[in-house]
Amino acid sequence: MPRFLSCLSLVLLFLQPCVAGDPPTIDRFVPAGAQRGATIDVKFTGKAGDGDLRVIISENDSIAFTLNEKRDGASVTINESARPGVHWLRFSNADGATQLKPFIVGLIPEVTESEPNGKTSEATSVVSPSVTANGVLAKSGDVDTYAVTLTKGQTLVASMQANEVLGSPMDGVLQIVNARGTVVAQNDDDTSRDPRITFLVPEDGIWYVRTFAFPAAPNSSIHFAGGADYVYRLTLTSGPMIEHVEPAMCFANDSETSLTLFGSNIPSTTISIPADQLELAEPYALPFRVPRIEIPSIVESQLAADKTLSIPIAVTGRIASISASTFFFNATKGQIGIQAQRIGSLLDPVLAVEDSSGKVIKESDDIGGDNHDAEMHLTMPADGQYRVVIRDRFQDFGDRYFYMLRCEETQTSFAATIASSAETLKADKPLEVPITIDRKHGFVEPIDVRVEGLPEGVTFECPRSEKDGETSKKVTLKLSGSTTEPFQGAIRIVAESTESKRVQSATFATADQSLVSEFWLTAPKQPAPSEPKQD
Repeated sequence: MPRFLSCLSLVLLFLQPCVAGDPPTIDRFVPAGAQRGATIDVKFTGKAGDGDLRVIISENDSIAFTLNEKRDGASVTINESARPGVHWLRFSNADGATQLKPFIVGLIPEVTESEPNGKTSEATSVVSPSVTANGVLAKSGDVDTYAVTLTKGQTLVASMQANEVLGSPMDGVLQIVNARGTVVAQNDDDTSRDPRITFLVPEDGIWYVRTFAFPAAPNSSIHFAGGADYVYRLTLTSGPMIEHVEPAMCFANDSETSLTLFGSNIPSTTISIPADQLELAEPYALPFRVPRIEIPSIVESQLAADKTLSIPIAVTGRIASISASTFFFNATKGQIGIQAQRIGSLLDPVLAVEDSSGKVIKESDDIGGDNHDAEMHLTMPADGQYRVVIRDRFQDFGDRYFYMLRCEETQTSFAATIASSAETLKADKPLEVPITIDRKHGFVEPIDVRVEGLPEGVTFECPRSEKDGETSKKVTLKLSGSTTEPFQGAIRIVAESTESKRVQSATFATADQSLVSEFWLTAPKQPAPSEPKQD
């Protein structure tokens, strides 16, 4: 589920005065996260720019950066009460700001790889039961290896974060290697390009976890890839690790939700969480986010024996055998929306709706692109009972082939999205911000765009998004003007339908699908016009 971020700033300590010049161009930092309660040094890729630098962060003072003297890195302190998981931040000075960058707050001890570590004889030693290793596959052909001592019967989970959240351009591979150098387990892609292995240890001894990568965008090369931006976090644990929970989302109106936990080494498989708790933290090796949903959310086992759904409903279930999962619902003539969400599952769902005679009314596979969820919106031909069927595209099944089935009345709506979260306005050139308009399920009203929070002297113009033509799907917002005082801060781009007066903020989607409704604008102070020369 989306979460909206409110921006507060923390000032980085500097030894130099504020001087107009280059904006920051920090692209990433290594390591890309740390355990809460820790203080670490991070190294920047890119430059800090000129003058005073700030880090704009989503949550008060839970993470504090202090720039080093060389301006190529910082000391980072994470408060013990910091929320675990991904925090999105940006760097800014008087001349501009970076796009949002991820920083991950962890729950377990962390180490940094020590080169060389390509061979098992050079492996970086880590201590069980749980550790997160921060590394970089820094050059072509790079291989990193970690050694961990385990006992027979333990379950080791190796889980990488690299491409999906950190944005590293790598398709990572993980291997488990025994003391004789034999590869006993390997994974390339798990639920994304980031690999994951769950390994039952067959004998006492030192076991090696090896990682290397191919480029996420395939090319003609046939060797292992690497580069300064091949940054990863590798969690190795024989402790508790959650894979998924049932129900997959909590009904927002419930004050408390009972969850069943699935994963490895979990001491208690059933817990209850209050409505204000969004993450499961200790004793788990990685935090696990439990989103909220605006319709009732249940588990398949809570349904009556006839598997009849009362719409609206969200049902968490699993494909437990080669047979498909089947549910029934009663519908009146009208539009129904049905979606099968993977929610971190190995499932590639195929969704079908059939009438009482077994005739397929509609079937749906991938929504498109990298989105393998299945979704359909259909007009029911008549009142009566219908059947919805979910199966895996490749007829696979098991505990990790789970889904959330959503059935609800289709409502027309729209969304406005932007591809950038920060830009700089120059006095001599308008700033253009393309806005994509997604008209859902037949939404035909015209839509107007406005901007809230602009500084004095800056104006905006934007064509109306009409129901047809080019503007129905995309409009370009133009900001222009100049300020007598420098401005930097969050503004909001707002889209409003002309008839129903529905209001939606234009949002930017981060790599973990958080939706940011604030656009960071920099408008540097303009120099005063030069005085004319006197004769």
